[in-house]
Amino acid sequence: MWLATFSVHLLPAHLLHQRGTATITHCALLWWMLCSCCSLTKATSQKFHPTVTTQFGKLRGLRVPVPSEVLRPVDQYLGVPYAAPPVGEKRFMPPDQPSPWSGVRNATHFMPVCPQNIHNTVPDIMMPIWFTYNLDTVATYIQDQSEDCLYLNIYMPTEDGESRTRDSETRPVMVYIHGGSYMEGTGNMMDGSILASYGNVVVVTLNYRIGILGFLSTGDQAAKGNYGLLDQIQALRWISKNIGYFGGDPNRITVFGSGIGASCVSLLTLSHHSEGLFHRAIIQSGSALSSWAVNYQPVKYTRMLAERVGCNVLDTVDMVSCLQKKSAKELVEQDIQAARYRVAFGPVIDGDVIPDDPEILMEQGEFLNYDIMLGVNQGEGLRFVENLMDLEDGVSGNDFDFAVSDFVDSLYGYPDGKDTLRETIKFMYTDWADKDNPETRRKTLVALFTDHQWVEPSVVTADLHARYGSPTYFYAFYHHCQSLMKPVWSDSAHGDEVPYVFGIPMVGPTDLFPCNFSRNDIMLSAVVMTYWTNFAKSGDPNKPVPQDTKFIHTKANRFEEVAWSKYFPYDQLYLHIGLKPRVRDHYRATKVAFWKHLVPHLYNLQGIFYYSSTTTKVTPLDPTQSNGKRSGSTGRPPVSTSHSGGEGGREMGPLIMPNPRDYSTELSVTIAVGASLLFLNVLAFAALYYRKDKRSRQETSQQPSPQRESKGNNASHTNTVDETLSSQQRSPCEALHNPLHTSPSYSLSQRRSPDDIPLMTPNNITMIPNSLMGLSNMSPYSTFPAGYSSAGLPSTHSTTRV
Repeated sequence: MWLATFSVHLLPAHLLHQRGTATITHCALLWWMLCSCCSLTKATSQKFHPTVTTQFGKLRGLRVPVPSEVLRPVDQYLGVPYAAPPVGEKRFMPPDQPSPWSGVRNATHFMPVCPQNIHNTVPDIMMPIWFTYNLDTVATYIQDQSEDCLYLNIYMPTEDGESRTRDSETRPVMVYIHGGSYMEGTGNMMDGSILASYGNVVVVTLNYRIGILGFLSTGDQAAKGNYGLLDQIQALRWISKNIGYFGGDPNRITVFGSGIGASCVSLLTLSHHSEGLFHRAIIQSGSALSSWAVNYQPVKYTRMLAERVGCNVLDTVDMVSCLQKKSAKELVEQDIQAARYRVAFGPVIDGDVIPDDPEILMEQGEFLNYDIMLGVNQGEGLRFVENLMDLEDGVSGNDFDFAVSDFVDSLYGYPDGKDTLRETIKFMYTDWADKDNPETRRKTLVALFTDHQWVEPSVVTADLHARYGSPTYFYAFYHHCQSLMKPVWSDSAHGDEVPYVFGIPMVGPTDLFPCNFSRNDIMLSAVVMTYWTNFAKSGDPNKPVPQDTKFIHTKANRFEEVAWSKYFPYDQLYLHIGLKPRVRDHYRATKVAFWKHLVPHLYNLQGIFYYSSTTTKVTPLDPTQSNGKRSGSTGRPPVSTSHSGGEGGREMGPLIMPNPRDYSTELSVTIAVGASLLFLNVLAFAALYYRKDKRSRQETSQQPSPQRESKGNNASHTNTVDETLSSQQRSPCEALHNPLHTSPSYSLSQRRSPDDIPLMTPNNITMIPNSLMGLSNMSPYSTFPAGYSSAGLPSTHSTTRV
C-alpha cells in the first residue's frame, strides 16, 4: 500500500483521479480479505476447540475427526477434575468435590493416572489377554502417575446437520469403569470416540484410586477402605450434576465395565451411596459374587504392608498416620500377593458402602431399581490353564489332577471333604466319551474355571435380579478377533468383547488390540455397539435403533432377524452373540447347578460320610479304631495327612454301614452325588407343587417387587429377610444331624478360603479378627465404634431400603 501511495506522485495529473479511485478500491479489497481471514481463523478456533461451562468453571475441549466415513467428529474433554486431590491427610479418606477454577481450563490432554506398578507380579488369571500381552504398550499409558489422579474424560458426538431436532435433545450417558485386578489400569486407555459417534451417546471414562491407595483397610474407623468405589460414586455425582452441559441426559446414565470393572459395577448397584446416580448397568464378565470381587481378609494384607514399610504398630490410627507419611511410590512398589483366586487389596464389607455380603444384599433386592444387562465370554478361564506344560498338545492327566487339586486347596475350607470334592469335580469335568484325549481335557479344564469364576456367579446374579420381574438381559459372547495374543485353539477369552464394545474393528488394529479385523469383525462390533447403546437409551437392547449393517455388507446380517428376549429364572433365555446369533435358554445349566447346589451340599454331607483319600491307599479299618497308616501321595500337590488321633492314625466315628468295609472313593462319590441329586429332585418337585398352589392362591394378585411395592407391603418383605437370616443362623448341630435339612450358605462355602475372616450376620458385622487386640467394638451396619461421630462421612445404612 505504501508503494501505491508513492507512485501517485509519478503519474500525470489527468490520471490522478482515476488512480485515486483504484487505490481506494484496492484498499477496500485488502481490508475485506483481512477481515475474512480473521473470521475464518476465529471460526476454525471455535470449531476445533469448543468450550463448555460447568458448575466449577469453563472447559476448552478438542474436536477430533473419527477415521471412518460413516462416523461424525467427536468433541473430547480430557482430564476433567471430578474430585479434590486425595493427597496428604486426605489419603485413605473419601474424596471431596473439586475446587472451582477461574478462566478457561484446558481439557485437551489426559491427566496423570493413579499410582500403580505393573512390574510387580501381575495376577494375570483375572486380567484380559490384551492387557497382559501388551504390557510394554500399557506402560506407555501409565508413565505419568500421581496421587492427584481423580479425573475423567468426556466424549461427546457433534451435530451432523441432518437432524437438528434429534441432536438438540439430550443423549444418554455411558460411564465406563476400567478393569484390571484392583491393582492396575486407567480409563485413559479406552477411547470412547467411536462408541459415542456411532451410538449417539455421551461416553465417560475415569480414573479411580486402585491398589493400596484405593482399597487399604484396617477394619475400623482408622481406614475403612473402599476409597476406589467412593471415587467412582463421586464421579457419578459430578456427572449427574454437570453432564447436561455436554448434551448428556442425567436421567439416563448407564454404568458399564468388564472384569474387575464389572465387579465394581455390580457392587455399585448394591450400595445406597450410588442410589439415584445411575439407572442402568452393563456387567461384562464379572459379578459381585465372584471369588475375587470382595476382599474378605483386609486386615491381614494391611498388616503385611505395614510391616514391610516400617509402620507395623498395634494402634491402627498410628499405623495409618505412618502410612500417610510414606511416599506413594514406596507403597505401590511393595509386591504383596494374595492367594490364588483372591485379591490383596479390593472392596471390603465395611457395613456402609458395602453394608453386607453381596449375595445377601441381592437376596434382599437391593439392586432391583436398576435395569441390568450382563453376560460372559465362552472361554473366560483361559488364563487359569495357560501356564500348564505342553498346553499346545493338550493337558496331561497329571496336569489336570494338579490343576483341580490346587483349585480345591485354594478355595475350599473343609479338609475332610477335599478328597471327595476333588474327585467329584474331576468326574463332572471329564468327557467320558473321549476321556484320554489331552485336547479334550484341556477344553474341559478351561470350562471348569469359566463356569466357577464367571458363569455361575453371573447366572445367580441374573436369577436374583429377574426374580421379581426387574428388566434383565443375559448374553454369551462367542467371538474373538484373530491375533497372536493367544493360542489358535482358544475360544473367546476374558476381555475379548471389549474391542467390539468400543468399536475398535471400525478403525483397524491399535497398539492395545493388534488384531486382523475382518468385515465380520466390523459387522459384529456395529451389532454390539447398537445393543449396548440401545440399552442405555431405553433399557431394551432391541430398540430404538434396529440392527442394520448394510453399510458394511450388502446383505442383511443375521441379527436383524433375532429379538433379544428378557431373562427370567424359569426360562433363562439368553442371546448367543457370534457370527450365527440365536436366542437360547439355560446357559450351561447342569454345571451351574453343580456349583450352586451340589458342591455346597457336599460340605454338609461330611457330617455323615467319611471318605478315603483320592491319591492314597487306605488299609482296612478295625471295627473299633483305625490304626492303618496312609502311604505317600502320588499326586500333585501332596494331600495333607494330618490326623486328630495318635501318630499315623485317627479316631473314626461310627459309620452308617453295620459292617466296616474299605469302600473306594468312586463308590463314596457315587453315594454322595446320588443323595444330593435325590435331594435336588425333591426340591424341584416341592417347588413345582408350591408354584401350582401359589398360582391358585394368587389369581387376583401379583407378587410385588421389594423395591417397587407400596409401604403396606414392607412388613412381608421384612419377614422374608428375617426368615433368610434365621435359616443362616441355625445351630450347626441341626445341620450335623440332618445336613440336607437346610440349603447351605453359598456365600460361605463358595467364596471363602480356609483362613478367611468368618462372615458375621448383619447384626455383628466386623472385619477385625479376634486376634487383634486393642480395637474398639463395632456397631451394627458400621465399622465405627458405638458413639463415634462420623460427621462428614457417609451415614449408617439399613440393608433394606424403604
